[in-house]
Amino acid sequence: MNIKYRLLIPILFFAFSNGLQAQSSQELNNILNELKVELVQPGTVSTNDFEFGTSISPDENELFFVKGISGFRRTVLVYCHWKDGYWSEPKIAPFSGKHRDMNPYHSKDGKRLYYTSDRPTPNPLLKKSNLWYVDKTVNGWSEPKLVEGMINDEFEIVYPTVHSDGTIHFVSWSRPGTKKGDIFVSKLENGTYTAPERIDELNTVNNDADPEMSQDGKFMFITSMRDGGFGHYDLYVFKKQKDGKWGKGINLGTKVNSINMDSDPILSPDGQTLYFSSNRLDQLETNSERFTDYQMLVKSFGKIHNGLMNIYKVDISHLLVYLNNF
Repeated sequence: MNIKYRLLIPILFFAFSNGLQAQSSQELNNILNELKVELVQPGTVSTNDFEFGTSISPDENELFFVKGISGFRRTVLVYCHWKDGYWSEPKIAPFSGKHRDMNPYHSKDGKRLYYTSDRPTPNPLLKKSNLWYVDKTVNGWSEPKLVEGMINDEFEIVYPTVHSDGTIHFVSWSRPGTKKGDIFVSKLENGTYTAPERIDELNTVNNDADPEMSQDGKFMFITSMRDGGFGHYDLYVFKKQKDGKWGKGINLGTKVNSINMDSDPILSPDGQTLYFSSNRLDQLETNSERFTDYQMLVKSFGKIHNGLMNIYKVDISHLLVYLNNF
């Protein structure tokens, strides 16, 4: 082969690869820009109060979320049922209301609900937020029980999500080796949970939190304050690589993320809709009109987008198709 052509082949391949990457990047940007975020049932689920942290039962008939006060100083688990095309008026979960309960998560068979709580335990080492569960019975939910194994220890557990094989991902701020908020995994072996391990490729020197893995194990959604975001916690998606590790995180863009806190990613049972929480201000943030009437001021500041957390959802089916093919 002529030496000129031998030199030309790698140049053409490099140009072709760069062209494919540019085309792929543009396609991804187009998909992210077409995402349509919806507030979940304004006035019932999302109100002018502080709501976050959803979980939907596998049959899609039950929605759990958290009602609290700013700063997470008091949090209560509430639930509602799907009836006639709407979520019913929320009720306080029978096992919640007294302690700082958060992060509800249905098991994949719908027979168990996991959550975190600072309720007291017989073990003096368990002083912080621990992982609990209640089982669904013919008479309703059982009494709360501590998850067994090494997952509960002297360090806190926040935002646990439970895969179909029992694997639990969660975030912690105080475990040895953590830089800030870091994501950990604990596996179910012989009916008990192993000591948590840090997932290095998901964590940065900034806060990384709220892991949610897809049913097929291909994708992980998290919230993160890593460099390159829009000002606060942003939502990202990671794809599992051939070596079993998670690839580079993709920021879900400005339709999903805001300059405020965007967190608590949870997938719908079919995996096509992403639920999340945000304290975005929306119109209140950009309203430049001068207030002259006090009642108008109170009414405006009492609207849903007042800086407190609300619950949103977004159809990510097109994004998943793209990521599966990329």
